[in-house]
Amino acid sequence: MAQLMDIQRVEIGPENLTARVRMADGAPLMTSEDLQGTTRVYRLLPHIIEHACLGDAGDTFKACMGNTELAHLLEHVTVELLAQTDIAGDITSGRTFPIEGDPRSFDVEISCKDDVLTVAALLSAVWILDWAYTDGGDPVPDVDATVDGLRNLVASLGDEPGTSYKEKVKGEILADVQREYQEALAMREQEIAQREEEIEVARSEAEAAARERAEERARERARLEEERRRAEEEARAAQEAARQEEERARREQEEAAEAARRAEEDRLFEEVAREAERRTTVLMPDEGRESPEAVQASRDLPDAAVIEWQPKEAAPAPQVEPEIDAEPAGAPAAGEKDEAPAPQAEPEVEATPEPEPHYAAPWEDEPEQPATPADAKADAEPLPDAADTSGSEGHIPGPQRVR
Repeated sequence: MAQLMDIQRVEIGPENLTARVRMADGAPLMTSEDLQGTTRVYRLLPHIIEHACLGDAGDTFKACMGNTELAHLLEHVTVELLAQTDIAGDITSGRTFPIEGDPRSFDVEISCKDDVLTVAALLSAVWILDWAYTDGGDPVPDVDATVDGLRNLVASLGDEPGTSYKEKVKGEILADVQREYQEALAMREQEIAQREEEIEVARSEAEAAARERAEERARERARLEEERRRAEEEARAAQEAARQEEERARREQEEAAEAARRAEEDRLFEEVAREAERRTTVLMPDEGRESPEAVQASRDLPDAAVIEWQPKEAAPAPQVEPEIDAEPAGAPAAGEKDEAPAPQAEPEVEATPEPEPHYAAPWEDEPEQPATPADAKADAEPLPDAADTSGSEGHIPGPQRVR
């Protein structure tokens, strides 16, 4: 009988066994290439079609048994043999993976607690497939005898080989874990040291940057304070200059107003003086010369208010009552000597009060003066130069000059 497949290696783990299987050159890869061989396998193990098989044509192996890889069929034959021994425990799964780059190689993974039992079942499954897909001649594989042989093999070994193997595997695993832990720890410590160095460098840079920012803020505050102080000084200087300029303008305005006021006063005073001089230059009606009052008023005008001149009224002649005498005047009484008559005292003449000076403001109406004999005479006989002064005679307009 020709060799159908070759088991190149077996890897045993705590829970799974993985076998690298390579199909012989010229041997079929799919069950559909030799349906007679597939039928022989079915007749030996009819319960194989009831296996759960997910990921193919259906939920059971029946749906894909007629067109699947022979390595996949090897997986299910091994699981069926383990199941019939009743000592393999729960066979939870089996998987088959194609090998990339080699279409005739596959990895068959079977879950099992006993590695000796699993390896023996796998070798028995390879022998059954070799028989089915070659000539299918005699002797025909005895499945029951194969299952009993698997049980006897496990029983002959007892628990010691499995326990020793488990301890060995556990020790190897712990050694691997410890080695990986030490490697990871060393790597982690190196990373921590590197990270601490980076943190220290970053901290130094951050502190330097913070100091630089603090110095920059201090310089900025000093600059702003200097600018604020300078601005305040400039503002105070500007305010002082504005105040001085305002004071100078105010003084100039006051001086200009005072000069204008004085000029206006001088002008009004000159007008009043001219008008007073013109008004007071009145010829006396009987002598043809200026009256002394007018002369005196013209002298006093520059330093006094405008005074209207009024001529004095003539004092009335005193009235002497005649003495009543029986004798004629001039005849001496009898027995009396002729004596010179005593001089009679002349009656005192009341002084006519000087007219009070009157200032006529420009905004007041001209007061009416009582007519005097001189005025009547002047009205009767107008002076030669009185033709242009009749309209304003008796009133001197204009303000009084105050010194």
